Amino acid sequence: MKYIQHKDKLNKIKLDKDNFYVVIDFDRTITRANSISGWRVLYYSDLLGETFKQKYMKIHSETELSESESNEAKQKAFEERFMAYMDLLRECHFNEEILKKAVEKTDLALRDGAEDFFKEMYENHIPVIIISCSIKNVVEEYLKQNHIDYDNIYIYANYFDMNGKKENDVTNVTPYNKNKIEFSKKLKEVIKHKKYIVLLGDITDDVNMVTKEKLKDTVTIGFLEKNIEANLEKYKKTFDIVLTNQASFKQVLEIIDFK
Repeated sequence: MKYIQHKDKLNKIKLDKDNFYVVIDFDRTITRANSISGWRVLYYSDLLGETFKQKYMKIHSETELSESESNEAKQKAFEERFMAYMDLLRECHFNEEILKKAVEKTDLALRDGAEDFFKEMYENHIPVIIISCSIKNVVEEYLKQNHIDYDNIYIYANYFDMNGKKENDVTNVTPYNKNKIEFSKKLKEVIKHKKYIVLLGDITDDVNMVTKEKLKDTVTIGFLEKNIEANLEKYKKTFDIVLTNQASFKQVLEIIDFK
């Protein structure tokens, strides 16, 4: 199903291939709703041993907060969790070979139509910015193995330095600070003249991948797959367009028709 809100706003946004860029989440947005997260790719691969799995779950449980906690508290907990994950990966000698094997055997699956969507964006030179609290190493390798690692894609996610330089790790991308990510100088140059944004996510916090000031020029699209009846009104208040029932990127391309 497709639910369209804020029609006046959407009617004012006229997209063409030169005037917008895409900001998109990874887990259960690019991938299917029933997919595991990028972090869990390493967990379920069994390539890092049972000790890794036990310590991973211990870290997860110790940094789990209730929904009633403030976003500031959740932000801090996520940062602590990701830092601990990185230390654990280093302790378990995580490397490129393990990464490739883990992604090869994962049951991660692209959302239907994702390949066509990314190809369409690439062929029309439309920048795609992936902002994810997942692990960047997995996202990069997954796109590569699925042959959609195009050079118009920019990934901002938590990064593990395979060379053992802990100071090069990035561990602070969470659901609560995505609009504070500092883009590279190159990317800023690429998008500086583009007025509009198309944003795609699967949780309501994903709408914060852009600042409030930019939302008026952003088409926000939310994928809602779980507890639809209970969550629909919240999603409709948050996103301009809500897609349910295993929505595909074919629908997204129809919505943002920029040709």
